[in-house]
Amino acid sequence: EVLLARLKSVLQEGVKEVWLTSEDSGAYGRDIGVSLPALLRRMLETLPVGCMLRVGMTNPPYILEHLDEMAELLNHPKCYAFLHVPVQSGSNSVLDKMKREYTIE
Repeated sequence: EVLLARLKSVLQEGVKEVWLTSEDSGAYGRDIGVSLPALLRRMLETLPVGCMLRVGMTNPPYILEHLDEMAELLNHPKCYAFLHVPVQSGSNSVLDKMKREYTIE
């Protein structure tokens, strides 16, 4: 609700582009029982015609849980079809030290 109130506030100020970003946007709501797709749906419903939403960075483990929903939302006419997903590769030992949940395979 706080994010939606902030969105409405900046829209009243004339903002035409909103960036939703954090260290890992895909993890949004895991601690409060909601999800990033649910938030994005509500934000897109609130945005008037002519305004755009950009979603920031997310790590693979979190966004994979919502891949189908995110693909649908990123195709919404008020959402940029862009998502920054940092993926490192090269060495399983380095990936392990980085606490990544995937391997080079």
